[in-house]
Amino acid sequence: MDKLIFNASMPRSGSELLQVILHQNPKIYGSATSPLCDHLLSTRSGFEGPATQSQNQDIMRKAYFSMCEAMSKYFYKGVTDRPIVVDKGRSWLGYTEFIEQWNPNPKVIMMVRDLRSIISSFEKRFRDNRHRIQGPDMPMELKNLTTDERANHWLTNTPVGTQLKFLRDVYEKNIQEKILFVRYEDFCSDPNQQLRRIYEYLEEPFFKHNFDKIKKEVEEDDRFWGMYGNHTVKEKLEKPNLYGWKEVLPQTTADGIRKEFDWYFESFEY
Repeated sequence: MDKLIFNASMPRSGSELLQVILHQNPKIYGSATSPLCDHLLSTRSGFEGPATQSQNQDIMRKAYFSMCEAMSKYFYKGVTDRPIVVDKGRSWLGYTEFIEQWNPNPKVIMMVRDLRSIISSFEKRFRDNRHRIQGPDMPMELKNLTTDERANHWLTNTPVGTQLKFLRDVYEKNIQEKILFVRYEDFCSDPNQQLRRIYEYLEEPFFKHNFDKIKKEVEEDDRFWGMYGNHTVKEKLEKPNLYGWKEVLPQTTADGIRKEFDWYFESFEY
């Protein structure tokens, strides 16, 4: 692996679609949901141990970040021989400073989508899986029993709530210019234009992709992700229904999302 790219997209925003399409390029490996960030974060506990703290801290920091760089490289050595890897992991967004310490000037791509569409997607999955007991509804506690309550639950819990807070922190630290934001709606409507933006950002030559024969080649077992785990992609790219959320969310719920997360809608011009 010569280059590691970080895909830290919003949930239900087309991150899997982006991975599958980029994977069409024989130089690029588009990962499934990756454990790499978790592996790296788990090593931080060792840095706090006495064997590390008792030694010269400048040397230990240098050694630790060298190890992180090597871990990312050799993790993917066992996965692919493609020179460019786009690693999909939402946690990357919350640890940009950590990444920069072992991967200077990292390339981070973030797919975003109308927040109302994201929440309606979660709600549709919930309704399609009422035969399962993995939803957020808790009848005995009278919690999350209405669409509005479930929307609030998803907006304030992982993965949507977590990613929103990470994203808000990015803007509060004024580092948003370091990230390439791609609107899902724009990607589906004009994929070539958005892919040209992506390749330019990655400093790689443009590759002509096929949007009529999309095939997922990197396996991922959705059974491990519960009722919301749906990483399939359609064989042909279609323009999105921009207002499909109106068929799912009450207007009061949609208006509440728009008001509560005004910064999100303004930042991405929704």
